[in-house]
Amino acid sequence: MAHPMNKFNAAGLMPEHSMNLPVRAASSPDENLIIHALMSMPAMSDEDLSKVFAPEIIYTAPNGQVLVGKIAVSAYLRANMQPDSMNLLETPSLLPPQAMVIDMHMPSGKRHLLVLKRRVQDGLVSTMTDEEGHCKTWASLAVRAASSSIHSPTDTMVSPCTSKLSLAKRRHHLKAKPTTLFAGMRDQQAM
Repeated sequence: MAHPMNKFNAAGLMPEHSMNLPVRAASSPDENLIIHALMSMPAMSDEDLSKVFAPEIIYTAPNGQVLVGKIAVSAYLRANMQPDSMNLLETPSLLPPQAMVIDMHMPSGKRHLLVLKRRVQDGLVSTMTDEEGHCKTWASLAVRAASSSIHSPTDTMVSPCTSKLSLAKRRHHLKAKPTTLFAGMRDQQAM
């Protein structure tokens, strides 16, 4: 069974709730600049993007790919993000006040949820999460699960104490309780 938290997207809401957030107008010139930069990404120069993106920006794509750095993120966005339209949505109370939530309508007809988190001191975008269909990306969860299976070289080293413990565990798990196979069938044949 899936954990209930896996249903929430980057805005901290379920997809059907984030799709129904009310549209709002940009409340500051910084927000207008960010929306303009996202709409005209292919035409933006690197100098203009430096006014929007922090140098250490982290972008999570809908396929779970994570990009770090202004150059890598801007190259990816220029190649892959050409929305037909964007709506700036009300920021949920779970997100910091500097965050922006954007509903993008892509040429393919799909809706994307873009959650931008900005630095407090200068307002530059430091984190972007793009989710197709307003749903959490599952690929990133699979990547995190796979990364936990990495073993270090010291994992195979055995001290006298750990070897005794592992031998005791192995013996304990090898001891099986006797079971009667097909016990139900024997009872049926007796009748």
